[in-house]
Amino acid sequence: MKIKNQILSFVTILAVALMTFSCTNDEPKEVTPLKSIVDIAKADPANFSILIDALKKTGLEATLANSGSYTVFAPTNAAFTAAGVTSASINALTAPADATAISNLRLLLQNHVITLGTRADDLLAAGYTRTFAAVRVPASASSNVNINIFVNKVGDDVLINGGVANGGAKVTTANIEASNGILHVVDGVIFLPTIVNHIKANPSLSSLLSVVTSAPQASVLTTLNGATAAAPLTVYAPENAAFTAATATNGYLVGKSDAQVTSILRYHLENGNRAPSSTSSYSTSADVAVTTLFTPNRFTILQGTVKIKDVVGTTNGTVKTFNIQGTNGVVQVIDKVLQPFL
Repeated sequence: MKIKNQILSFVTILAVALMTFSCTNDEPKEVTPLKSIVDIAKADPANFSILIDALKKTGLEATLANSGSYTVFAPTNAAFTAAGVTSASINALTAPADATAISNLRLLLQNHVITLGTRADDLLAAGYTRTFAAVRVPASASSNVNINIFVNKVGDDVLINGGVANGGAKVTTANIEASNGILHVVDGVIFLPTIVNHIKANPSLSSLLSVVTSAPQASVLTTLNGATAAAPLTVYAPENAAFTAATATNGYLVGKSDAQVTSILRYHLENGNRAPSSTSSYSTSADVAVTTLFTPNRFTILQGTVKIKDVVGTTNGTVKTFNIQGTNGVVQVIDKVLQPFL
């Protein structure tokens, strides 16, 4: 009898426990809905009041408040102020008198937005990504091209376009989830990059940067900095490994004079904004002859490929990274230092 009572008591306790567990799990859990990107910024005026004023002034507030999927790099008030942009200067703009300034501000903000909500790790994996900022390069073109930004990691820092010193920024808070995408807080205003900014931002082009910023190559740097939307340049930029090979024992650049190096660098520049629509071929119908700034030397991009044959005919390079678009031209990363007739 005692054992029977113990069994009944155990069954009763178990039944009560199961009922309690069932009731607890049947209760609906309250889920806090995510805010939009704009609402997240509005909720923190101490950091984002200037951003909100800029979005309102340019008509982008409604876009980033609506449903969709965006990634926004959000400069703080301190970042805007350091760049000379304040709420007072924004609110002082009126249309139509300041239509150009408002349009330029809108373009600047669009350079902080990319499609799809993208987390920091995915941005790092991609390297280059296109922003909403679209410009005419050359200025006479019939359609716009979207500007690229470069995201990489240096130590523990996630940088956009190499950081503030190069007109970019550092991510200070990443992956803030919103109902319509992801927000990354940054410590700088991300200005639209030039071709020189792109060369500076990418560590894989540090050898090229070192050469073009050296005193003997000042004229080449002047040429690069002098490119404009009206008169853009295409830069065929050898990656670091290409320079390592060219400066090794018996390498192509060994023993070359400063004047010869200048000519070689100019052989990697072309007037215009040559950006192929395909990453597998510049042309399927014929070889593409590229007229360089080291006249009369040309090189050829072989039909149906992305391989380059220089005028000497001994170096077949390959375009590795395509269409890195800046405001005054485009960069194509290649894996060889090309050889002209000197």
